[in-house]
Amino acid sequence: MGLARLIEAHKQEVLVRWKELVRTLTDARKLSDASLEDHVPELLDWLAKRLRERASTDDYGSQMLSRVHAFQRVCEHFDLVEVLAELAVLRETLLGLWVEEPEGVTPSEVLHLNQDLDDVVTVCTTEFARRALALRGASEAAAETMGH
Repeated sequence: MGLARLIEAHKQEVLVRWKELVRTLTDARKLSDASLEDHVPELLDWLAKRLRERASTDDYGSQMLSRVHAFQRVCEHFDLVEVLAELAVLRETLLGLWVEEPEGVTPSEVLHLNQDLDDVVTVCTTEFARRALALRGASEAAAETMGH
């Protein structure tokens, strides 16, 4: 529960740090704060909940939030590399928080956080590719077969 508590207690700080680092990415510089953040606050809430409730089958964070984020970034003409960089910066920011305040955080919590973030990256990558193919005229059937 230590890592979940850290994420919840430092949520705004995590968002500020994340935005500062992500703003150094080429495509992210042009976004408004609201567009940049889009679903990151909800994703942080979901990650904290997953850390508390490992038996939870709530896939909302790795499914819906990742899909919406990918769709928005495709529409904003982001490159997939930059989308993945945004998620890598989020991971780095959260792990940095743990390094700064390691008391009460177990190694298994860090492992679970990484697994959940890996799921988010997988869904986001697949959805981004599907949307990009669809926008470029690939058949719906071809786009749908990605990730299966």
